[in-house]
Amino acid sequence: MPKLADYRTVATFDPSTFTPMNMLGLEGQDVLWKNVSFNEVTGQGSYLMIMAPGTKCNPHRHNGDEEFFIVEGNLRDDDGHLYSAGDFVSLACGSEHFSVSPSGCKLVVTQRGPETNFRHGEWTPPHES
Repeated sequence: MPKLADYRTVATFDPSTFTPMNMLGLEGQDVLWKNVSFNEVTGQGSYLMIMAPGTKCNPHRHNGDEEFFIVEGNLRDDDGHLYSAGDFVSLACGSEHFSVSPSGCKLVVTQRGPETNFRHGEWTPPHES
């Protein structure tokens, strides 16, 4: 019988083990990630994410629920809502948004489905339409 260690993955916020997050709309942004269990084909799983101060993520639609925990720093959604260290956020399937991190932040993210990504300027926030 396999040992528990054969099934275990442990990830830490060591920036030297992170890679640039190459997603549509993130070109030139200082956003790093470390894959823990994320499957790029299904869009499901978890990863650690580090956003430098002033960076933003691309506008996107969730085609499955997304949940994230702010470990450090803060993150502001395009509707103005500010999340801070210690906040656990759940965004339901169908939600659309983008975020910016004024101070930089560290996040633990879990996705339960793929995202539809847009470029800034090619998307109108639902709260503005």
